[in-house]
Amino acid sequence: MNRTALIAFGGNALVTDPARDSIPEQYETVVATVASLADLVEKGWRLVVSHGNGPQVGYILRRSEMAREEVDPVPMDYAVADTQGAIGCMFVKAITNQLARRGLRRPVVAVVTHALIDPRDPAMTNPSKPIGSFLTEEKARAMAQSQGWAIVEDAGRGWRRVVPSPPPRRILETEAIRALLAMGAVVVAAGGGGIPVALQDDGSLAGVEAVVDKDHASALLAHELGADMLLVATAVPRVAIGYGTPTQRWLDTITVDEARAYMLAGEFGSGSMQPKVAAVADFVATTPGAVGVIGAPQDIGTILMGQSGTRIVRNGAGEVLLAVNGTLMRGLKLSANMAAAGATFRRETATEPAYRLWTINDEHPAMIRVSDGTGVKIAVEVWSVPVDGVASILLKEPPGLSIGKVRLEDGTTVLGVIGEPALVEGQREISSYGGWRAYIAAGNIAS
Repeated sequence: MNRTALIAFGGNALVTDPARDSIPEQYETVVATVASLADLVEKGWRLVVSHGNGPQVGYILRRSEMAREEVDPVPMDYAVADTQGAIGCMFVKAITNQLARRGLRRPVVAVVTHALIDPRDPAMTNPSKPIGSFLTEEKARAMAQSQGWAIVEDAGRGWRRVVPSPPPRRILETEAIRALLAMGAVVVAAGGGGIPVALQDDGSLAGVEAVVDKDHASALLAHELGADMLLVATAVPRVAIGYGTPTQRWLDTITVDEARAYMLAGEFGSGSMQPKVAAVADFVATTPGAVGVIGAPQDIGTILMGQSGTRIVRNGAGEVLLAVNGTLMRGLKLSANMAAAGATFRRETATEPAYRLWTINDEHPAMIRVSDGTGVKIAVEVWSVPVDGVASILLKEPPGLSIGKVRLEDGTTVLGVIGEPALVEGQREISSYGGWRAYIAAGNIAS
C-alpha cells in the first residue's frame, strides 16, 4: 500500500535571505528544494506539499496599504488566497519539471484550500501570528503608530507585524485532496494555513480577516488524510532547547510529553518554533503509527533515513489519548479509575463548539455531539491511557456512557467519553456552564 507524506514548508524557508526575497529568487529556492520531494514520489509515496506565507502575505498587505490611494485594499483572506496561487504555482512548476527530468509522469495540482475557523475564538482579539519582513524596532514601532499594526519581537531576528491566528477546525477540501492522491497526483494544499472562513447561520461561508497557522493546518490535514508522515521543513536542521544561548542543545528524538513540557517551559518561540512542535506533537499523538519530524528542507533525504531532523514520537507503545469531561477528572469521585487503568494526565483543553452537556441526576454529566449549530465548547481533560486500560475505564462507567471520537478546539481528534441521546431524556441541560467542574463550582452539587 502506498504511504502518504505531508511536507510542510515555512514561508521563511522560501525567503532564506532578506536581501533575496523577490519572486524569482523565491522560485529558485523552491527549485533547489524539490529534488528530495521527487525522491519521495520515486519511492512510491503519495505526496502532499503545504507551505507557509508569513513573509509573502505581509508583502501583499503592505503593497496594498501603500497603494490605497490608487486601488482598493486587499482583504487579509484574499491576500492568503493570492499567496496560495503564487506559491502553489512555484511548487507545481518546480515539481513537474523535476519529475519530468526523471521520466515520471504525475499530475501536480495546487488546490485552493479553505480552513474553517471559529470567528468567536479568543485568538481573533489577540494578534499573535508574525507576517511580513523583519524590521528594526524603530521601524516597527513607527509602522505600528502610523498603520495601527500590532507588533512583536520575533525570536531574536527582528520585529514584525502580528495578526489574529485562530486554530483551524476543519480543512474543507480534504476529500477532494484524498481523491487526487488516489489518482496519483502530487497535491499542493493548505497554503498559508488555508484561507480562513467561518460558517454562517444560513450555512454559507464568509471570509475572515486572519491568518491560520500553517503548521496546525498541515497537521490537521495530515491527520484527516491519515498520513503516515508529517514533516515540517524549517530554516534550522533540528529543534533546539536553549536556542541561541551557550547551553543550546539540539534534539534528535523526543516524546510527545517531552515536547509539551518544553513548550510549557518556554523553550520555543511562540511565533516561530513552538507552533511547529505543537502541531507535530498533536499529529503524532492522534494519528497511530504516524511519524512526525521537524528539520531543514535540504535534509529531507537524510531525515527519511533517520539521520537528521528532530523526531517526535508517541509516549509509549499501546497508548491512546482519551478526553474525559466529568467524574473521571482529577480530584473527582471516579478519578481513581484513571489511575487504576495506568492513565497519565496530559493537559486541560476544550472540545470544538459542537457538543452539549447534561447532568444525570447530579451524579455525573453526559456530553453529546450535536449537528444543528447549537453546540458549545465543553471543558475536558486529555489523558494518555494504555489500550488495555480503556476497556477497564469504560466498564466502570455508568450505563449510557460510551467511548467515541471527540474533536478538540485545536482541531485534533481523540477518543472521548460521550453519552447516548436516550440517557439525557428528562435530565437538566448544563451546557451554559461550559463543563462539569464549572457546574460544581457554582454550588450545584458536591464534588
